[in-house]
Amino acid sequence: MRSLVLLTFSLCTLVASAAELELKSLGGGDGAAQKRKYGPFVGVSVGESFGQSGNVKIGDKKFSLDDSDGAASFSIEVGKSWKMKRFPVMASVDVEGTFMSTELTGRSADANLAAGAGGRLATDTVAYRADMNSLFFNLNGTLALDLYRYRARIGKFAAGFRPYIGGGLGGGQVWYRNATSKSRAQYNGTGTNAATNTPFSVDEFINSWNWYAGVEWTWKDQYSIFMEYRDFHYGDLEELTNFATDGYLVGFRYRY
Repeated sequence: MRSLVLLTFSLCTLVASAAELELKSLGGGDGAAQKRKYGPFVGVSVGESFGQSGNVKIGDKKFSLDDSDGAASFSIEVGKSWKMKRFPVMASVDVEGTFMSTELTGRSADANLAAGAGGRLATDTVAYRADMNSLFFNLNGTLALDLYRYRARIGKFAAGFRPYIGGGLGGGQVWYRNATSKSRAQYNGTGTNAATNTPFSVDEFINSWNWYAGVEWTWKDQYSIFMEYRDFHYGDLEELTNFATDGYLVGFRYRY
């Protein structure tokens, strides 16, 4: 009888140990696999813009801003995540450095009008072009729907998806390269001089803010890929105000 009790106790202990091991392998409890789902992380991403908007003023004259797309961006982030015990929500805070490069082009409303009429001069600046680069550092906050805790119902693959929204504030440096302007005569093809004027200042430090929404997919506990839509706003510069650009980012995160 005593041997039977000992045998039964031993079997129960083995079953409990196996169940605990299985729970940890699924990411439950406080095992290392579960901890790697949260905590500190680093990430990198690249992206491209859908378009841009803003107001340009050179001297006392207003100019259009072409809604060009295809501007490139590159980001590096370092942050930390926390899970909420009662709700399927994960909160994150990160510091992100973002480099962006775009082209500014535009013209005045009367660029196509001939010189002479209404006091218009052939030397008036009527068009511009510049390569604009910027480097910003933002403090971002993110809220994500944590589907991982429902993995027993929806499966591991679907539970790896994590929709999220967020926003941030920061500041950075903006500088211009290859900035040139065209006179009325040059723009209309009646002038022969090359466009060598520089209509923009060299650089300026400004504030910034952004908001974003995306989805992240996690596998092997600590690795994830993500894709997001981002709307990024610049503070006002001397010649460029209300500048904003939107686009997408794709990237990789590692949690440790």
